[in-house]
Amino acid sequence: MPDTLTDLLQNANFPPETIGKIFEAGKWIKVKNQEKLVSAHTVCDKLYFVLKGGFMCRFIDEELEVERTINFYLQDLHPFMSCVDSFFSETKTQCELVAIAHSEVIEFQKKDLETYMFEDMDFFRFYYRLLTTAFQEENDFKMKIIAYPSEKLYGYLSTHYPVIIQRVPNKYIAEFMGISPEWLSKLKHRV
Repeated sequence: MPDTLTDLLQNANFPPETIGKIFEAGKWIKVKNQEKLVSAHTVCDKLYFVLKGGFMCRFIDEELEVERTINFYLQDLHPFMSCVDSFFSETKTQCELVAIAHSEVIEFQKKDLETYMFEDMDFFRFYYRLLTTAFQEENDFKMKIIAYPSEKLYGYLSTHYPVIIQRVPNKYIAEFMGISPEWLSKLKHRV
């Protein structure tokens, strides 16, 4: 069993049999670098937990010809991921989840999670806390993308999320920041 998810469940005081049941509901998937886990224009009815490696969420708007990284998911930073615009509305997503390294995830079907939440109120509370935290973190990220000029955004990432600077390829950090890789290189030398 993966240590990070096991630790998270144990810290929530779930008994071993409940933890086992949660893992049995999941499906382990290996994803190659640059492989899409979720493609744009599909319905994303799954929730993923990053066990190893990392992913980026990229917003796609073909009409406006926009492709922009809007979030990163690593095993030790935002490990729960889905395409939120689709997961709750059950409509096609405008995002894609792409591996930025060889990765492993555990995949949970939305219907299985909902069934388990109906059966176990403690799991419902746990799930709700995870989602609330994930939404707050994602919203904070998006506000920084919108509000901060590139130098301040890079400084913010360096200070608060050094794991992104250390493990995410520069081209994706630049795309996330809305700048060219060359400009990012200049920022790194200044900051």
